[in-house]
Amino acid sequence: MEAERLRVAMFSTMVTGGAGYAALRVHDSLRLCGADSTLYVGRAERASHPGVTRLRDAEEGCQPPWRPGHTIFSVDPPGIPGATLDRIISDADVFSLHWYARFLSLRNIARMCGSGKPVVMTIRDMNPLAGGCHCFHGCENWKRDCLPCPQFLPQDLPLPAATFESKRALWNLDNITVVVLSDFTHGLIGQSPLFRDCRVEKIGNPIDISLFKPCDPARARAEFGVPLDKRAIAYLPSFSSSVKGSAQAMEALRAVARVVSPQDCVVVCAGGLDEPLDVPFETINAGFIADKQQLARFYASADVTLISSTEETFSNTAAESVACGTPIVGFQVGAIPEIAQGVRGRAVPINDTDALAGALVELLSGERSPPSVLHNYIVETFSAEEIGGRYLRLFEDLRAGARTRATTQARVVEDVPQDAVASRFDRLMRQYREKRLIEIAADEEAWARERRSLRGRIALLSRAARLFFSDNRAFRRQVRNLLSERR
Repeated sequence: MEAERLRVAMFSTMVTGGAGYAALRVHDSLRLCGADSTLYVGRAERASHPGVTRLRDAEEGCQPPWRPGHTIFSVDPPGIPGATLDRIISDADVFSLHWYARFLSLRNIARMCGSGKPVVMTIRDMNPLAGGCHCFHGCENWKRDCLPCPQFLPQDLPLPAATFESKRALWNLDNITVVVLSDFTHGLIGQSPLFRDCRVEKIGNPIDISLFKPCDPARARAEFGVPLDKRAIAYLPSFSSSVKGSAQAMEALRAVARVVSPQDCVVVCAGGLDEPLDVPFETINAGFIADKQQLARFYASADVTLISSTEETFSNTAAESVACGTPIVGFQVGAIPEIAQGVRGRAVPINDTDALAGALVELLSGERSPPSVLHNYIVETFSAEEIGGRYLRLFEDLRAGARTRATTQARVVEDVPQDAVASRFDRLMRQYREKRLIEIAADEEAWARERRSLRGRIALLSRAARLFFSDNRAFRRQVRNLLSERR
């Protein structure tokens, strides 16, 4: 008799971006390995994909505006309505949570944890470990209680600490298994008051080895205008967040220029680059590359790829570059120390830009190994069959030992009853929404005054764009209703 197919309910806010695309690859890998996987998403995608279902009734809620230099900060959303989630829970054997911010609410996850069915949480950034941030930016308060929070405004509202406390109180952490993408993240889990007693498994991201593979470097260089007689450093700059390490990259490249002649080397960039980098080398800007096959050729056009992020849970860039036969240099974060070994590259201590520069010089000056050697490592370690099989074995093991009934016992945090924690959290959420509503309403009133001038209309469009990406439609309707009442 054929074994019953494992029914997996996966959750990811989106399937674009590094974390969303990785979740989609896990979903495809599970289906390839025989699982009945459904990936539920909160945001519309450009095209349909087998097994991907958008939950249109899930709400993001009002979110904080982006602060320059920081990554986004997320507050608890309304999430998936209970009736919708209950149907998903009844049909699934196991729940696989990926990048779920602004999609799943704390109570959505509590509902899954209390179902008696296993919950597996893949740590794709720091948001699950903290009270709302997605990167720590040097803060260590997540190791205690997220109080105070240097990234959240208004600072007189302790919502991050209440969010952190609510995770500990509302979630049945005994029913959560944590998947980390690297040894580095495994070390962070060991310091987390939330997850340090959970079962932890390391499973990396699946890499599409049919796309990310070696190609003719001469043709790749011709496509991006990289001279054949020069050494080339691939770099994917991001200036939106300090943890992407753009300042460290510039410092390291300037140090490289003191050893390697600027006439003998170029930096090939892909991504957001409005003007040439402030470095002595020629900069070739390939622009934003959405096509994965073209991205593979971008990696192949260089002798080494520079990854200067100071916070990572994995680094798709590292794995993709090595899959294309190009070694990497980066800091000891995410899976970079595991990938960048031997001929595959170098990993140096975080923020040590002299060591970063030295590693770049070493790889630029030495002979490259055959690209197939690097590619084979990725095939053996991060292929869809390998990663999908590891997830499937974990899920089947958890299903076999799953509890047969839902957990009903209330959890206690520092002698504070569960209902008291939830009530405090709800009260602070109401206060936050009121403050955010007033803030946006004030902007709306300013727009009404400013739109009579050209400068005012430009400011209006800028603010409108910001709000479009930080607040959902339902929340903006509330703003319009409030303004109409005032008039």
